[in-house]
Amino acid sequence: MDSLTASRVTISVVIFLYSCYHAWLGFGSLYAYSSPTLAISMMVAYLLFSLASIVFFGGVKIPLWLALLNLSFTAVTPFVFFQILVVSEAASYATWFVVGLATLMGITAFRGHVIVGWLGFFAIGLQTVMFAGFGALLNAGVVGALLMVFAGHASGYAIRTADRQAAESIKIQSALAIEAARRSTARNVREERIQQTLQKAEPLLSTIAGSGGKLSTDQADQARLLEAELRDLIRGRGLINERVSSAANAARARGVKVELLDEGGLEDVDQLERDEILERVAAAIESVEDGRITVRSPKGESWKVTIAAMSPSRDEPSVWERI
Repeated sequence: MDSLTASRVTISVVIFLYSCYHAWLGFGSLYAYSSPTLAISMMVAYLLFSLASIVFFGGVKIPLWLALLNLSFTAVTPFVFFQILVVSEAASYATWFVVGLATLMGITAFRGHVIVGWLGFFAIGLQTVMFAGFGALLNAGVVGALLMVFAGHASGYAIRTADRQAAESIKIQSALAIEAARRSTARNVREERIQQTLQKAEPLLSTIAGSGGKLSTDQADQARLLEAELRDLIRGRGLINERVSSAANAARARGVKVELLDEGGLEDVDQLERDEILERVAAAIESVEDGRITVRSPKGESWKVTIAAMSPSRDEPSVWERI
């Protein structure tokens, strides 16, 4: 059980015990009613509504229909008790229902129906004034009723705010964990590619060492391609995947100069969007037959990637695209 759930349970238990206390005051004042049986029935109903509103239904909010039932019961009960009340002193425990019903409205406000809770309070206060006069606002417990609804309102707001903040915190933590895992995976993949390229370069490096640096034309071309591939892995970083790497190597084999520069523009891009962008990058590289193509991912721009290709046979870029 987390701290928020424990707090909610504690508050619920305390409120229900307080509801029982009011009902106990009512049972102790049966002499003050002309119809004790009706009074007992209303007290039992009051406890049932309170229990249902506290215990039943998971989550913070109770259903609207239950909140409206609580309101209807709260609106009717003062009328019934004032009709059967035979004690003239409003300050007696016979008017337990004023604060008791306000407790029910406080519960309703606490469980997410603040407007209903305050409507119930006004119904209690209005009927108290109508049957006992303005003097009963203090003697009959209307001030206490106000405090009960306010407490339910404030406590419910605090719980809902804490729940929302906890949910937002969990969402942020999950996003950070996913991003950290993505970065770690990307870093591992890049390191693996570098290792594979180095392993591929090892026989050529041995040949260079053994020949004193004298290479055939094919060997020199192979060395240039391996050097470019290593440079891509170091400078291209997030712009590199298998598709782009293959397209770049094929373009270089055609005599195209390919430059990949990752400046951080893809850091906040999710994997699906990154794959779509890199697919367009690979297609652009494959479309270039000669000249030079430069792919950059600038940080802080409204676009993620810039692709520019120049051909010696044209005065304007053969490819110019912002993604």
